[in-house]
Amino acid sequence: MIDKIKELTSKVLMPFNKLWLALGSYRKAVFACFFSFCLVFGGIYITASRNIAIKQIRWQMNRTISQLNELGLDIAYDNIEFNHTFFFPLVTIDNFQIYNATGLNTWSIKFKEINGYSNIFGSPRIRFESNKGGKFIFNDFISDMNSEQTFMDIVSKDGYLDSLVIHAENITIHDFAKIKKVAYLLERKQQKNDNLAVLLPSYESLFEINNVDINGLIDYPLSSHLKLFYMKSDIMGQFTPDEKFLTAVETWLKNGGFIDVPSLIIQWEPLTLVGRGDINFNEKLSPRISFNTSSKGLLRLLKDLQSNEFLDSKNVFVANILLSNKAYKLNTEDKEMTISTPISYADGKVAIENLTIKDFNK
Repeated sequence: MIDKIKELTSKVLMPFNKLWLALGSYRKAVFACFFSFCLVFGGIYITASRNIAIKQIRWQMNRTISQLNELGLDIAYDNIEFNHTFFFPLVTIDNFQIYNATGLNTWSIKFKEINGYSNIFGSPRIRFESNKGGKFIFNDFISDMNSEQTFMDIVSKDGYLDSLVIHAENITIHDFAKIKKVAYLLERKQQKNDNLAVLLPSYESLFEINNVDINGLIDYPLSSHLKLFYMKSDIMGQFTPDEKFLTAVETWLKNGGFIDVPSLIIQWEPLTLVGRGDINFNEKLSPRISFNTSSKGLLRLLKDLQSNEFLDSKNVFVANILLSNKAYKLNTEDKEMTISTPISYADGKVAIENLTIKDFNK
């Protein structure tokens, strides 16, 4: 059997062997021609890909700015330069800034330089990187900001946002906070839905921020160390892109769209909380959040917030009685009691056990 395979292989390769022998001294020239062809073709392909990517960035930036303006946000920069040459960033943006154009409080995040890179193999992914730091501004507070391995990956396909990845490590906002890691993933889910009565997720998202140390001199109602905030969510219902972002959102909501949150984890001393729930929106696009939670340290947290005059003391007193009756020790060695309770937010009010403990409208 092996001899037959060898015989068949030799017959197949015989024409190529004859051609190789016939080339003789011309082999080097053939190799040179082939290499030159690959080099020229590769250069044309890469240049064409970069030109397409540049056009895509120009179009996407105009569209993004328009959509951010609808949300009361805006973008500014000192200079933007596109480069068609390989080995250089596809785009370089100096002093890029995103800020709020409306609202009582003013804030902005500035980056000294952002570089954009396309994938040389023709992938629709575009990566934006920043490694020269920037500034964080909130009202009169201005702080220098530095970070490591900071990037954003965007993949678009067939007019849809296919995926978005944001990642930053070792972030330092001077005189404010140090953050070990921030990560966000938004990924499109392509599922065939034969039953129109059943809502399927159009996007899945993951958000994680961990090991945040806040400056102890800043006045805030919680402890200075946030160990972990993690949330997995699904955008339920078909989200169809539109020239106007708010029009797309309104269409999605009219078709029954909402955000399902199957997993929420918060570890922020003294609180440890897990939960699941959903996020809906009213006609003014104000969120209505409802979670079923299980937590440790909630009673102590409410007491601390009340002592800081951050919460409504009357309703917190009643909520403490209700929660105390439900509290139990999950393990005998636990220092904090475990409590299962619904927590919600709507119309600017935070409620526990249907009791409003904080009204942001006052």
